[in-house]
Amino acid sequence: MRNLKLTFEYDGTHFWGYQRQREGRTVQAELELVLSQITDQAVTLAAAGRTDTGVHASGQVANFHTESSIPVDKLTRGSNSLLPADIVVHSIEDVAPDFHSRFSALSRRYEYTILDRPLRRAFMRLYGLHIPYGLDRSTMITACRHLIGEKDFSSFRAAGDASEHSIRNMINSGGEARGEVFVLFFEANAFLQHMIRIIVGTLLAVGRGRMSAGEFGEVVAAADRSRAGSTAPPHGLCLTNVRYPD
Repeated sequence: MRNLKLTFEYDGTHFWGYQRQREGRTVQAELELVLSQITDQAVTLAAAGRTDTGVHASGQVANFHTESSIPVDKLTRGSNSLLPADIVVHSIEDVAPDFHSRFSALSRRYEYTILDRPLRRAFMRLYGLHIPYGLDRSTMITACRHLIGEKDFSSFRAAGDASEHSIRNMINSGGEARGEVFVLFFEANAFLQHMIRIIVGTLLAVGRGRMSAGEFGEVVAAADRSRAGSTAPPHGLCLTNVRYPD
């Protein structure tokens, strides 16, 4: 029995998230259908993370077990020939039997894209949040430092989150300017449901001068959802990388 690792990307605009559901189009269902057709056996994917409706991924990872002997390069080409245009498989590779895309991962990195300029851009409307007023980017970056470390992130936990606890280890967080685009990045061992989007919504309050960096730190420490800001829209969020042991 082979264990195969997929690295792939998708435009989340027209998906009801990654995870298969009874109703609605999902990334997992599309991939499993194609892989099952190619291997001629039922395929069930395990993914590194479950993105929400409208959230994108440029570096998602999943794995599945199969008895198929089809070479990985042919699996990759065959998958891309059958998949819809909004999903692309970067690579498929044989990995150790005990590799698991979720449990073997050391960290996940997400980026949230903000178009920080007075006029919106048509080509950015599905992949970045337009903010027409200027943001205090440096203060937002300073506030991100309060996120780093192992903490209780209850302040940024969605009401429907089913995790056993809200302790997470934020390895790195900050922001970088890419011209008129401002990208916030977050790398952690794992994330709570809507955690990044609530963090971004709160950081936007910092960027508008409604909250200081120190007050943002108090929100983090409070472990109280009522202290944080609103949940930012999903379309600015992208899973960019999943890190594994060498």
